[in-house]
Amino acid sequence: MQQYKVVTITHKTTKVNRLKDYLLSDGDTSDYPIQRLEQMKTNFAFSELLYLNTCNRVTMFFCCDYKMSDEVLRELFLFINPSLNKELIELHVSKAMVFEGKDAIRHLFGVVASLDSLVVGEREILGQIKYAYQKAKEHNLSGDSIRLAIEQAIVFAKKIHTETKIGEKPISVVSLAYRSLLDWNLSNQSKVLIIGAGQTNNLMANLLIKNDFQQVTVYNRTLNKAEELASRFKNAKAYSLENLPNHDEDFDVIISCTGANHIILHESTFHSINKGRKKTVTIVDLAVPQDIEKAITELPFVNYIDIVSLEQKAKENLQFRKSEMFKAEAILEDFLNVFFELVKERKLELALSNIPNEVKEIRTVALEKAFKKDIDTLNDDAKDVLLKVMDYMEQKYTALPFKASKKSLLQQINS
Repeated sequence: MQQYKVVTITHKTTKVNRLKDYLLSDGDTSDYPIQRLEQMKTNFAFSELLYLNTCNRVTMFFCCDYKMSDEVLRELFLFINPSLNKELIELHVSKAMVFEGKDAIRHLFGVVASLDSLVVGEREILGQIKYAYQKAKEHNLSGDSIRLAIEQAIVFAKKIHTETKIGEKPISVVSLAYRSLLDWNLSNQSKVLIIGAGQTNNLMANLLIKNDFQQVTVYNRTLNKAEELASRFKNAKAYSLENLPNHDEDFDVIISCTGANHIILHESTFHSINKGRKKTVTIVDLAVPQDIEKAITELPFVNYIDIVSLEQKAKENLQFRKSEMFKAEAILEDFLNVFFELVKERKLELALSNIPNEVKEIRTVALEKAFKKDIDTLNDDAKDVLLKVMDYMEQKYTALPFKASKKSLLQQINS
C-alpha cells in the first residue's frame, strides 16, 4: 500500500484563483500536458501517474517506492513551475497536502465521492476523474495499481450516492429557483420572459431547455447577447432591454438577473406589459441588488421568488449534505478494508501469474527432451493416453500453487 501517493493543492489550502501556480503546461492550449507528465514520471521515478486538474484542485496521484519528503516536494514544485523563487517554493510546500499509503487511498476515494469537494455531494468530479484516468491510461502513464484504485474509487462513489442522501437537496441557487417554479405548478407550456442574458440566466436556460420550455422571450441590454440566449430555444424571441416597456404578449413567468445597480422592472412598466390582467404571474429575481421593484412583489397575484430566500435554502441544504458526511465516512472505512484485501489479492495474482507458463515449459521439456526417446517407442494409443494424463496433471498442478500460496501469503500479510 505504501506505493500510493497523493500530492494536492485545493480550495482548502489556497485561494482558487491561485491554483494556476500549480498547473502543468506544455506551453500550448492543451488541457492535458502529456509531455510534461511523461517527463515528470521519468524525472521523479514514478511507476504510475494520474494528473487531475479541476476548478478547485490540482492533484497528482502516483506510485513510487520512496517517501515524500519536503525536499522532494521542493523539486516537484520547481519542476511544475520553474519560475518560482525560493520563498514561493517554500510557500507551496507549506500549502501542499501529502498523503501516502492507506491515507492516499482514503483521500482519493473521498475526492471521487465528492466528500472533499468545495460543493459536497456534487457529481461533476466523477466525470473529471474518469477523464483524467482515461488520459493517463491512453498515454501509458498509469498501470495496474492506479487502475485498481480508480475502478474501486468509482464503485465507492456510486455506493455513497446510493446509500446516503449526500447528493440530495440542491445547493445551487439556479437549481433551487427552477424547483421553486415547479412548486407553483408551472408547466413547460408556460410563457417565459427572461430579462438579462448573463451566466445565471444561461444556467436557468439550461434547465428550461432540458424540460422543453419553448415559449420564451429574452430581453437584454445588448441585443446580440439576447439573441445568443434566445437561439438556444427553438422558437424564442430576442429584444433589446429598452424595448421591454413595449412588450405586448402574454406571459406567466419572469426570470430576471442583470448586473444593473438599479431597478430594472418598475411597477408602472409591469402593469403596462401585463395589460391589467389579474392572472397569476411568477417572478424569479436572481439579481443583487434586486431587479424587481418591491411594489410588484406585493401584488396579490404575483408569486415572488427572491435570491435571499434561495441562498438561505441553499445553506440549509448544504448543511443537510454535510450531516450525511458521517454516514459516508463510516461507509468509507468499511470500503477501504475491502480495497486493501483486493490489493493483497491482486499482488498475489501478479506474483503467481507466470506459473501456468512455467508448468507448460516443464511439460514441453518432458515431452520433447527428457523422455522423448521413451515416448517415441509408444504406439499411438499409448501416446494419446499419456497426453491426456499430461493435460490433466498440468491443469491440477497449475491450480494447486495458486490455492496453497494464496492461503499462505494472505495469512502472512494479515498476521
